[in-house]
Amino acid sequence: VWASRRLLRPLVQVRRAAAAVAGGALDTRLAPPGDSDLDSLAASFNEMAGSLEHRIARDARFASAVGHELRSPLMTLTASMEVLSNNSGELGERGRVALGLLSDDISRFEHLVEDLLEISRFEVGTAELAAEPVDLKDFAQHWISENGSAEIAFACDDSAAPIWADKRRLGQIMSNLVENAIKYGSGNTEAGVEVGVEVGVEVEQTSVRLSVSDHGGGVAPAERDEIFEPFIRGRAGGRRGRDSGTGLGLTLVAEHVSLHGGKVWVDDRSDGQSGACFTVELPRYDPDHE
Repeated sequence: VWASRRLLRPLVQVRRAAAAVAGGALDTRLAPPGDSDLDSLAASFNEMAGSLEHRIARDARFASAVGHELRSPLMTLTASMEVLSNNSGELGERGRVALGLLSDDISRFEHLVEDLLEISRFEVGTAELAAEPVDLKDFAQHWISENGSAEIAFACDDSAAPIWADKRRLGQIMSNLVENAIKYGSGNTEAGVEVGVEVGVEVEQTSVRLSVSDHGGGVAPAERDEIFEPFIRGRAGGRRGRDSGTGLGLTLVAEHVSLHGGKVWVDDRSDGQSGACFTVELPRYDPDHE
């Protein structure tokens, strides 16, 4: 037993270090065990981890640099588009159609650049959380009143839903999930009101959950993890029509939620109806235990 432990202890350390790297801790390194054979293993592992960390940081810096460089011509395109839109009455029918298509693509391009810049901040570790106490129920109600429509229904009990959150990032989580649900979900009629998206807030003992449900075709079980990866839209991506999005919305949701110490996942609706339900779980804020 003593000999086995002595032999396997360095391998356990290697396994833990590999799991840490796989979990995103790219700065994980192994200390030299002091054995000539194992020292070479540790050195090889550290070299591999260093190369991986350097490559990911380089790719993130490249995406950030590209995003910044694209901002200037994008601003020129946007300003030019405003001039053309103000004079669209002078264009023929085909010209107005082409102008509309160009305007949609420039808007999508603008969102793509902003999303790439946001993603790059997470990749290089410069994303910061400007957190403060927030009642998720009040925040969701206010967001819906400011940005929602008759397509959005809200449900929550009267209890407070305190969390420690960055309001800007929380707003982007709401925006991306609701926009995603509107694009994929088909509305149903309740009392003559068209309802396509249902937002709910549920308070647990140690957490608060925000759910966004739609009435679309749902998300296949095989795609429920990968749709949070960049540019992965799943089988429903081809049904969005002209407004295909950037493919980064759910990726940003996952990054924002992770920065808050929470988690996000998608399931089928729990009421048996057709559709998907995205759930964000965030730690509950307790002012007595800051």
